[in-house]
Amino acid sequence: MLGATLLFGINYWVAKGLMPGYLKPLQIIFLRISGALILIWLLELITPAANKAKIQRKDLLRVAIAALLGISLNQILFFTGLNQTTPVDSAIINSTNPLMVILLSYLFLKQPIKITKVLGIILGAFGALLLILNSSSYSFGNSGQIGNIYIVANTLSWSLYLVIVKPLTTKYHPYLLMRWVFLFGFFFALPTTLKPFLDINTSNFTLYTWFSIAYVIIGTTFLAYLFITFGLRRLSPPVVAFYTYIQPVIVAIIGILLFREVISLAKILAALLIFSGIYLVNKGPSNRKE
Repeated sequence: MLGATLLFGINYWVAKGLMPGYLKPLQIIFLRISGALILIWLLELITPAANKAKIQRKDLLRVAIAALLGISLNQILFFTGLNQTTPVDSAIINSTNPLMVILLSYLFLKQPIKITKVLGIILGAFGALLLILNSSSYSFGNSGQIGNIYIVANTLSWSLYLVIVKPLTTKYHPYLLMRWVFLFGFFFALPTTLKPFLDINTSNFTLYTWFSIAYVIIGTTFLAYLFITFGLRRLSPPVVAFYTYIQPVIVAIIGILLFREVISLAKILAALLIFSGIYLVNKGPSNRKE
């Protein structure tokens, strides 16, 4: 999960320059899903354990629902919303993800709500919000309301994905599971992303543009989703969701190291709150069995 979080955090700096100058949101989504699908298919072909296994017919509906929520809807809602609101508003709304997952895990997976885990998530939420709000101003004004609604739907969609896909991660090889999830996700997203993809104009692409696209496909999609699938095999959905709070820390560290952002007391306090939350969320053996 630390690996996936690191990839997502770096992605903020690598991919933010792609929109809208080089690519539109739906064009990026097509490239992400199709590129990751090809990579996971190739990886599965050279892995005997995954190549011989099959998804049971009774689980195909759950796989399809997981793909709809976690691949196609998740990405379409996020990029559409981000295009109409601010990154800060999006980050604030996404901070509700772990709390959503705890509630959904209790409702659907019958996982008990542990006080230490809730306290850890609350500490992490305060830390993430402190870091976000000290990075730039937030709006939540009328101009971004539609975008914020999309981001709320995106957060709910991702939360449901983590809960629904959890039982599958312990039953199937990660490569096999990801191949089917991305296959379903590709076909679900195809009607809205194919035409924008065909309209891509590469005449103004630079070397950095191609590098950014490669990173979005290989790092932020292929590897990150794979790492999350491996993480869900050993950790409960609320613990996996909690790592959302580490992303602002990674973004801040990169900003300090590479972009001369200033270290402040607020950033240090935010990091302490987040890592204190990590300790509480991961405390106890039950996190690795749920």
